Amino acid sequence: MLRYILKRLIAGVLTVIVLITISFFLMHMMPGGPFSPSEQKNVPPELLARVAAKYGLDRPVGEQYIEYWKNLLRGDFGISYKKLDTTVNETIAYGFPISMRVGLVAVILSLVVGIPLGVIAAIRRAKLWDLSAMAFATIGISVPVFVISILLMYLFAGVLQWLPTYGLASWRHYILPVACLTFTPIAYIARQTRSSMLEALEQDYVRTARAKGLRESAVVLKHALKNAIMPVVMYLGPLVAELLTGSFVVEKLFSVPGIGRYFVQSINDRDYTMVLGITIFFGIFVIVCNLIVDIVYALIDPRVKISE
Repeated sequence: MLRYILKRLIAGVLTVIVLITISFFLMHMMPGGPFSPSEQKNVPPELLARVAAKYGLDRPVGEQYIEYWKNLLRGDFGISYKKLDTTVNETIAYGFPISMRVGLVAVILSLVVGIPLGVIAAIRRAKLWDLSAMAFATIGISVPVFVISILLMYLFAGVLQWLPTYGLASWRHYILPVACLTFTPIAYIARQTRSSMLEALEQDYVRTARAKGLRESAVVLKHALKNAIMPVVMYLGPLVAELLTGSFVVEKLFSVPGIGRYFVQSINDRDYTMVLGITIFFGIFVIVCNLIVDIVYALIDPRVKISE
């Protein structure tokens, strides 16, 4: 087990190093900059040059890269170029808990709805429930999140005026963002569960369980679902990372002050340190979630050799 974890950790560290390096140089290759005259037309060029020098942006890119690594190793993501007296660490510390609250509800709802939907669709194969569930799954996977968000906003906030669309002041403010975040995951989980359940229900151990006279509910839940749930477990890693760190589109549309909203804003502002800091945080969080899922998968599935 220890060897298995170490291998995943080494792969994760190497991935983070590559991510930081590529993100750093891509940001500096982009035309313009946070203090370039083309971006700040109303500010004298002399003042912009002094500000750029203050943040070290007048130095060679190689020196900036080395300096950035020195700060990273101290746990310092840097100071925002656009927000006065605000560090990247403070922005992440403020925005991530908000994104996590919305995302946690979305993850739980996705599992609670998606898995039963897929199981029932598999049991009632080729019947109305199955056809309806798979039609929903196809739509959920095919339609972009921003389209779903706009449609729900128009229907429930515009036409019916049942739900608010700004901020997270009460539990009612969570409904639309969470619904938009869970639409695609529910569809994907239902589709994966149905496919795995159909395969599991044809296995010999299921036939043996039925031959022993076990109730159909016990056969489905205890034997078939236990093995069919594996693809969903593997999907949990990227799903949790995506939803808990916030959706850029959803947070922007519903004015949720989460980390995804700050990321989009920092890109528009060419705020290098903010973009890099949040990108690195996203990368590390995804790697940690995938590592946890790999370990859990190896523990619950005896077919996986954790010593390899």
